[in-house]
Amino acid sequence: MMAETDLPPIHKDFDRWYGEVELRDDQGLKEARWKGVLSVVGDANRDDVEALIRLVFRTRQKAAPETLQKIRQAFKNADDAFDMQDNDRELEVLAGICLVVLMEDGKDIGAAAALAVTTAALGGARKLNVPMDLCALAESAIDHIAEENRKRPDLEDYSPSEPPKLDFKKAAAKVRETPDWNSVALAFNIAAGDVRTAMKTMTLEQADAVWAVNQFMSIQDEELQMLWWLIGQRSWDYNCSFSDVEYEARPLVFAKELADSTEFLPGPPSVKALLSRAGLEEKNSATISVVINAANQEWLEKLVGEQNPSPVSSPLHFAIQRQCETGAGDAWIAGWAAATCVNSEHSVTPLLLGELFYRERLLRKLE
Repeated sequence: MMAETDLPPIHKDFDRWYGEVELRDDQGLKEARWKGVLSVVGDANRDDVEALIRLVFRTRQKAAPETLQKIRQAFKNADDAFDMQDNDRELEVLAGICLVVLMEDGKDIGAAAALAVTTAALGGARKLNVPMDLCALAESAIDHIAEENRKRPDLEDYSPSEPPKLDFKKAAAKVRETPDWNSVALAFNIAAGDVRTAMKTMTLEQADAVWAVNQFMSIQDEELQMLWWLIGQRSWDYNCSFSDVEYEARPLVFAKELADSTEFLPGPPSVKALLSRAGLEEKNSATISVVINAANQEWLEKLVGEQNPSPVSSPLHFAIQRQCETGAGDAWIAGWAAATCVNSEHSVTPLLLGELFYRERLLRKLE
């Protein structure tokens, strides 16, 4: 458990955000709420992110009861006066703050939070009512995490300023204590232990350096694979040239194939540029139903398989699942729109749809 004095300072915007639901200038209350935020963030997993997303977007699908209880309990543990019910607006704002802190912290769970915010928003189809521009912060976090992941490691950061010191004082003292061959043998054992400790320290430092280099090389390989895909101008799944893929289906197909080559969330900063060079345009918007109905039916069925995509953070996959259950045509559209609270006529550009589907594919890798 982190000591009170070890808690990170309150976020610079916390007062403004929390002031949306609590106007009293009560420093003790703010500190308790901040401690609750840190507790939620410090223990967050993919299910927690989904619950936080559902809270801030006020979706028809509520957060899982056990996960919601876990989030509420974190604030209750920090302040026994925290209400465990009938404070939905306060919890909504606190959920938004938790998502911001998660995204700013980075790492895989922060990247997942940022990706999920953008996919849930679905290009403006869903609106937010929280005191921060969560979608803009998510886009900024995606860019920042992607750039940080791809920084070339500076090996000097993994090199000690001086080698570990070998101290044979204990071994020497043992010989002086009883100057005989048995003491000399024991002294060698003591010295060997000191050497092992020093070598272990050096080995761990070298292992960290090797890991950093391997991580960077793996990321470079990931981007190289994407580049070969783009240069080849050929769809792996459809086994034909990019130009022969049905125009409306290209956002799904191209995004899926790029996501297949992505291992490190949230993907490279160049994803949008790659999709653009592949031919996805930032004009000629189309409805989601048109795009999905244009794709190969067998290919769509393989995409969702036995999975159960979230209608909140994976609305495009959820649409594909509904279409596969009902069949191509218009029969599935009304049910999908009602379940997701997305206007069935909501349209997006091929480039934006490709980017969102790419992000959904990355989120699916975490489930």
